[in-house]
Amino acid sequence: MTDVVTLAGGAPTKSDILVNADQETIVGDGSIEFPLRAVGGGSDPDLMTYTVFVAKNGNDGTGDGSVEKPFVTVQAAMEYAWTTYVLPLGPQPASPFTRPCVFVNAGTYDDGSLVLPPQICVMGEGFNHSRIVGDWSIDARWSNYVPASLPSPPSVLVPNDFRSSWINVGLFGAIDFDFDTVFSNEGKIYALGCRFGGNVTIAEKRVNPVSNSLTMSLCEILADLTLIGIPTLLESCVMKGGTLFITQAIGTVFADVDNIFESSGGSLSNIVVTSLNGVMPPYDCKFSHFAQAGTTLTLNGIYSRVQADLGAIPLQGLIGLASSASLNQIIRLNQLNWSGVTAERPPSGLYIGQQYYDTSLGAAGLPIWWNGAAWINAAGVPV
Repeated sequence: MTDVVTLAGGAPTKSDILVNADQETIVGDGSIEFPLRAVGGGSDPDLMTYTVFVAKNGNDGTGDGSVEKPFVTVQAAMEYAWTTYVLPLGPQPASPFTRPCVFVNAGTYDDGSLVLPPQICVMGEGFNHSRIVGDWSIDARWSNYVPASLPSPPSVLVPNDFRSSWINVGLFGAIDFDFDTVFSNEGKIYALGCRFGGNVTIAEKRVNPVSNSLTMSLCEILADLTLIGIPTLLESCVMKGGTLFITQAIGTVFADVDNIFESSGGSLSNIVVTSLNGVMPPYDCKFSHFAQAGTTLTLNGIYSRVQADLGAIPLQGLIGLASSASLNQIIRLNQLNWSGVTAERPPSGLYIGQQYYDTSLGAAGLPIWWNGAAWINAAGVPV
C-alpha cells in the first residue's frame, strides 16, 4: 500500500514525492523511480559499500564508482577499488578481508589490456551481456615477498591471502597468470559462470607454493586452457573447441610444486597430460567429467597418475602415449572392462571380479578376472 504525500493540496502531480511501504521513491503519477538508500548518518547501511560500478555511459575522469557516477573502463574501476578499499588494509594477513566488487553493467568493454589486482571481484550481468575484451595479466601487487624478488635474502615473506574472481562475465582475450613471476605463493583465482573466449594459462609459484589454486565453476571455455602445476578444480565446466593442457611444474626441490588437477561434472574435450620429470611430484589427475565424443587423451611421459570415473576416458583407440607413457598410468574407476596386452595389464585389480581382456593371451586374446590375489582365466587358473 502506498502512502501518498503531496507537496501541495489536491491531486498528486508529476512533481510530487510519494513513498510506499517498501521504501521506494515514486513520483506523483505513480511511476517507481528507485529504492531509498540511507545517506550520511542514516540508520540503514549503504548496501553498495565496496561496490564500484562500470557502465558504458560512465566517465573515468569524473567517475567515483557510484551508481550515479560509474567508470567507463574496467581497468579504471579495478584500480579505484584497489587503491580505495584494498591497499589501505594490505597485505591483509588475517581475516576479515576486504575484497571489493567491480560491477560491470551490460555492454562490450574493449579498452585494451587489463591487469587484475588482488582481492578484486569482477562481476557482471551474465557472460552474454557483460563482455570484456582484452588480454589479462597480473603484476607485483600479488607478491607476498618484500621486496618482490627471490626469497630472502633480501626478501621477507609476508603471509597473505590474495584471492580475485570473475563472476557472470564474458572474457574475450588471452589470460596469462604466472604466480611465479610475480612472487605470489598464496594467490588464488576463482571463476563462476564465465565464458572464456581466448587462451588461458595459469601457473603456480615453482618455489615454495603455499596455497596457489584455481577454481572454475559453471564456465564455458572456448579456447585452450593450460595449467602448470597449480592445484585446479573444474566444476561443471564445458570446453568447446580448445585443448586442456595439464603440464608438470618444475621447481628446485620435490616439495616446491603441487601438480594437482581434478574435474567434477561437465564435459571436456582433448586433454594432454605432460609429466616428464621424475624428481618433481608426478601429476595427480582425477577425472570425473564426461569426455566429449571423439576427443582424445594424450599421456606424455611416465610421471602422471590418472584416476578416471565412468565416461571420463575416451575409447582406447583415442588414447595417445608418448615419452614411454603406458596405459598402466590410468586407473579406470567404475568400469567393468579394459583391454590390452599383458604388459599393459594393471598390476592388481581394484576389486574382486574386475574384468580385463588380455589381447596377447592366445591367438584372439582371452578375458580374465581379478580374484583378489591374481588375474585368472575362465578356468580359475592364474595367467
